[in-house]
Amino acid sequence: MGPRKPLHKFTKSTLIALVLLASGALGFIASWFHYRQATIVTMQTVHYPTLFVSQLQGDPHAGEKIFKEFCASCHVSDPIINVKAPAIGDEKAWKFRRQLGMNTLLKITINGVGAMPARGGCFECSDEQLRVTIAYMLSGGK
Repeated sequence: MGPRKPLHKFTKSTLIALVLLASGALGFIASWFHYRQATIVTMQTVHYPTLFVSQLQGDPHAGEKIFKEFCASCHVSDPIINVKAPAIGDEKAWKFRRQLGMNTLLKITINGVGAMPARGGCFECSDEQLRVTIAYMLSGGK
């Protein structure tokens, strides 16, 4: 009897295919186990401005809350939306605006100016709520 021949001769491409198949199967099994143990975290992705604004009736911090919800995207020192809007707390930027007076600033806010939409984007806010928010911004956030 001579030397035994292997039943199957593995070629390089067959070996590569088996390794890829095995790694894919192991990856699938690992992710399946991970998925079974994972905790699903939900987060609010819906914005209800009418509800938000109606909850602020009589709130002494309404100006700050409206600012954070509607104005801060543009009016902070490192804005999410950089349209060169005056940042809250920037004395130089607000000095001129203080001189315009509340009625003029309210009119500008109601009508919008530059990249700022009408009513500062808070279409649900009353004129009084906008006035309180402007006062908060004029105070530098204090």
